[in-house]
Amino acid sequence: AAQAVRVAAFPVAPIRYRIPGAAELVAQAITLVPADSHEAGRLLTHYGGILGVAEGDYEGAQLALGRAISIARREGDVALEVKTLADTAIVSGQYLHWQESVDHGLRAIKLATENQITLSDGGRWRTSVGLLNMGYLEAARPHALILRDSAERRGVRLIAASNDYAPITYLSCFEGDWKTGRESSGQGLELSRLHPQLLLSRILLEHETGESDQGEVFLQRLIEGMGRAGPGKLIASARASMAIAAVARITGVSDGLEIAQAAGEAVVSVNSVSPNHAVFAKAGLALLALLAVQTGGQSAAEEHYSYFLGQRGTVTATLLSCDRLLGLLSQTMGGPAQAAEHFEDAMAFCRKAGYRPELAWSCCDYADCLVQRNGPQDRTMATAMLEESLAISTELGMRPLMERVSQRLGQARVQPGTAPAYPGGLTEREVEVLRLIAAGKTNLEIAEELFIAEGTARRHVANIYKKTGVANRVEAGLYAAEHGLSQ
Repeated sequence: AAQAVRVAAFPVAPIRYRIPGAAELVAQAITLVPADSHEAGRLLTHYGGILGVAEGDYEGAQLALGRAISIARREGDVALEVKTLADTAIVSGQYLHWQESVDHGLRAIKLATENQITLSDGGRWRTSVGLLNMGYLEAARPHALILRDSAERRGVRLIAASNDYAPITYLSCFEGDWKTGRESSGQGLELSRLHPQLLLSRILLEHETGESDQGEVFLQRLIEGMGRAGPGKLIASARASMAIAAVARITGVSDGLEIAQAAGEAVVSVNSVSPNHAVFAKAGLALLALLAVQTGGQSAAEEHYSYFLGQRGTVTATLLSCDRLLGLLSQTMGGPAQAAEHFEDAMAFCRKAGYRPELAWSCCDYADCLVQRNGPQDRTMATAMLEESLAISTELGMRPLMERVSQRLGQARVQPGTAPAYPGGLTEREVEVLRLIAAGKTNLEIAEELFIAEGTARRHVANIYKKTGVANRVEAGLYAAEHGLSQ
């Protein structure tokens, strides 16, 4: 039991969770102390972290951590409760339960005294990352800044300190503050030169801004990390799969795709890999499937679509909106209407969150979808999307995207759309909804017929009322009949 406690005292949580044999050691130690004792609470905290992070047992982890919290509260051990809440936030984040992770992290932060604040650092880290993944940039900012400042004060703990530079790096990349992103990732990489997540962020940052030579330097470091023994190999492989595929899509240069494919498949084949690591590999494999379609290969788009459908309304893999990825996959699967819905969701998410680089990409990809669909007003809408994308990418210095959008705008202006406009400024999708309203369909029935969410159907109905000046479904049906839109 004493040896297990020494293992549990290792300062860096993600590393202590992966010490070989730690699960068996702590499980045995738990049997040697009185059940539900104070000592058992200390061991259960660590055991829950091991089960959740290293063993892929989310339910077992939650059970152990819940018992530890109950013991900590009964014993009045605030430090143990803070640590257990922080570890619960870490485990929840590993399984992409972002709101749950944030809730536990905030409780740990609130409960910690000044002397216990380092015990809540894992919870603060997960809180900041969870908020960013859900699109709450400003709520995440103070936590990310506190972690960065803490890292600068205690730089002697190299691995832990490098990790604390990650949230401010993510945040900077999400909002297009490339200068701060370079500075924070650089500081972290000075402490841990093969830190996988910092390397992934830096690779994408450099390529987004057209600094491909610098991006390649950091990519080679990430590939170097794939060759290292230990748990870092799996983490680096997941990020490398994502990085190579994303760079190919940003630049149009398809180098190293075989490495990305092999790395991604190796990660997802590991039964105990946590969803937090698997999602990077799956995003990479999804992007590779899209690239294969563009070059005439076969796609596994349906499989990837099903996976990411559960991640709607979040961002993942550092800069990529799950809604945009769903739009790209839908387009590949031959569903332009469904793809348009996902792109609209991606743009709404990015506007609300303030994620401008991702908004610029979403506008560009949506424009491609509209041109392919080629319905009434689609080319006009596509031009508007491209103009917004160009404005953002120019302001942020995203040179590869600027070039892509400029080329598409040139093509659009040479071949202007000739489709007549619908009355009231209605879009094609809104006309489809209006016809179904006129047919007496409910919002749920409209959603089912058009393969959209019921909430999306409600938004379309509200927009129709506003544009046409009607007050209810009866008046909407009359408007459709008067303007020849009911058939």
